[in-house]
Amino acid sequence: MTFYTYGYLTNHHNTWQYARIGLLIALLIVFIGLFVYYLRHRWNVKYKDMSIITGTLLLLVLGFQINSLVSLRSATEQTGEITSTVTTVAKQLHVAPTQLAVNATNTNTNLLIKAPQGYYRLDYNADGSAYVLEKVQLHRPKITLVKE
Repeated sequence: MTFYTYGYLTNHHNTWQYARIGLLIALLIVFIGLFVYYLRHRWNVKYKDMSIITGTLLLLVLGFQINSLVSLRSATEQTGEITSTVTTVAKQLHVAPTQLAVNATNTNTNLLIKAPQGYYRLDYNADGSAYVLEKVQLHRPKITLVKE
C-alpha cells in the first residue's frame, strides 16, 4: 500500500511540463529560422518543406502541451481537496500536517491516513460534505511511503 506525505501532495510538480515548454520554444525558433531562410531563397524548396514539417511538429507538441495542462489543472484541484482534508484531520488529531500521510492523491471512499498514533480511515457521507474519522488496525501492512 502506498502512502503519500503532505509534502509530496503540496510540492509535487510535473517536470515534463518544463521539458515540453523547452521543446516548444526550440521548435518555434527552428520554424522561424527555416521560414525566414525560405523567404530569402525562394528557389530552394527544401527549406519550405522543412519549415512545414517543423510547423506540423510544433502544432503537435502544442496540442500535447494543452492537453497536459488541462490534466494538470484537474489534478491540482483534486490535490487541493486532499490537502485541505489532511489539514483538518491534523487539527483533529493535534499533530502537524507534515506528520500525516494518505493512501490516495484525491478524495475517495477508501481513504486511509497514517499518523504517528496509528492508522485512521475516513468515511465520507453521501454528498461528501462531512466525514467520520475512525482508528483502524491494518493486518500485515506493506507500506511504501512516497515523500517529496
